[in-house]
Amino acid sequence: MEQILTIEILGEVFRFKAEEGDLNAEEIAQHLKEEVHRVEAQFPSQALKTHKLAILMLAALNISKQYIELSNHHLRFLESVSSRAARLGHMMEKKPEELNG
Repeated sequence: MEQILTIEILGEVFRFKAEEGDLNAEEIAQHLKEEVHRVEAQFPSQALKTHKLAILMLAALNISKQYIELSNHHLRFLESVSSRAARLGHMMEKKPEELNG
């Protein structure tokens, strides 16, 4: 069953369908709101009405940057774990006398 998620951003109300029980939906919406507020604070107050799209684009770019950085970090972590596991597996295959000398 779907639930309706309501988000108010830059004075506009948006409604989205989310799967019921999707605990991440509200967290995702909150993260978006926080990023928009962070970007919004960088603009002078008189520019907010005319630059809503720019604010949303900057927020989207910031979130995309965070995602790419996190993805790259995750990939490096997986490569490190894989490399260490391979070395351990190789060490476990060696005979005890090979390990000492």
